[in-house]
Amino acid sequence: MKRYISMFLIIILCFLLQTTLFQNLKIANVSPNLLIILISSYGFMYGRKFGMISGILCGIMSDFIYNDIIGIYILIYVLAGYINGSAHKLYFKDDMSIPVFAIALSDLFVNTLFYTFSFLLRGRLDILVYMKNIILPELVYTVIIGVIIYKMLNKLEDKMYPPVEVPLDSGNNTGQEEI
Repeated sequence: MKRYISMFLIIILCFLLQTTLFQNLKIANVSPNLLIILISSYGFMYGRKFGMISGILCGIMSDFIYNDIIGIYILIYVLAGYINGSAHKLYFKDDMSIPVFAIALSDLFVNTLFYTFSFLLRGRLDILVYMKNIILPELVYTVIIGVIIYKMLNKLEDKMYPPVEVPLDSGNNTGQEEI
């Protein structure tokens, strides 16, 4: 339960940062997508269930703020959380290459699906312009910020759930020393 509460609070914090502070820190007219970083990280660190739950929470907030139609971001973010959660078996705390790659692919996946649902189905076929002006700059910015946030999530994980040391057992379960 503690993990769900911390996940909810971190999602709220990152959503507030994304909609306020990072809107003023735009580079090439795009800001990083902190919610994709969280969805990818939670799915990768904890599995499909956490990835999908974080996708639902982030999707609900994004749909209410950014979209006229409720459900597009929820669907896309849940799919991203599920896919990242499927790679949970590859999770090693010290390895940064796979999570960075997962964040980059998630951003590309989410933006491509958003383009498909929002523009392509309405007859706007200029995907190269959308990719050059929005997808690629956001991908680079999101990956750079994603490294920092992923490291912070790992440190928070270590503080909230320190590793438990298991005592070595000599194989004698009676508690008496062998002679």
